[in-house]
Amino acid sequence: MTLTCLFDINETVLDLSALDDLFTALFGDPRSRERWFAQTLQNAMTAELCGRHAPFEAQGQAALEMVGARLGRSLTTMDKQRVADALKRLPAHADVRPGLDFARAQGVRCIAFSNNARTATQAQLEYAGLGDAFAGILSAEDAGASKPATATYRQAAANLGLAADSLWLIAVHAWDIAGAQAAGLKGALVQRTAAQVANPLAPPRVTAGNLQEAVARILAHEGRG
Repeated sequence: MTLTCLFDINETVLDLSALDDLFTALFGDPRSRERWFAQTLQNAMTAELCGRHAPFEAQGQAALEMVGARLGRSLTTMDKQRVADALKRLPAHADVRPGLDFARAQGVRCIAFSNNARTATQAQLEYAGLGDAFAGILSAEDAGASKPATATYRQAAANLGLAADSLWLIAVHAWDIAGAQAAGLKGALVQRTAAQVANPLAPPRVTAGNLQEAVARILAHEGRG
């Protein structure tokens, strides 16, 4: 049976640090991009816990206003559009193309899996030169929820026609790994930076320093290495 791996997109595949100059210009704070993405995730998770789901892109726009309010900056409609446009023009991390090529050479089916809408993810991957690297694109929106809600991973499995426990999620976020494993998937945590640590209450099946190493360890775990 073909091994299928789901790949988180924002931060795992695509490098959000490319937004740093834009966010510094808009907010006057070199750490504002990190604060914005953390606030976006908090907004999305809070909405799921409260039963008030909204699209991930809308959560990001709300987070822009919240960061602006904290820093005393009021963004215009044009400013917000600049961020939305820039999010579709992100480069891939340097290890991504080699990792995906390695995975496909080993017979792994690679699927993009994002909180973003499918069309937005497609645009991101095309810009990053990865339009040919994935066998398909899945959006958490298919479940009417955002990761790490259990429904998102189970809907992904249903869309693929596969059992949840046959799938792996590869991500740099401990919360994404925890959500996937709670839904029955297996998780591989990529730790490119010291900040990308595992949650000891929801440890991943494997950890790795880059994408190719993650795939190699997944193959070894599955007895295919």
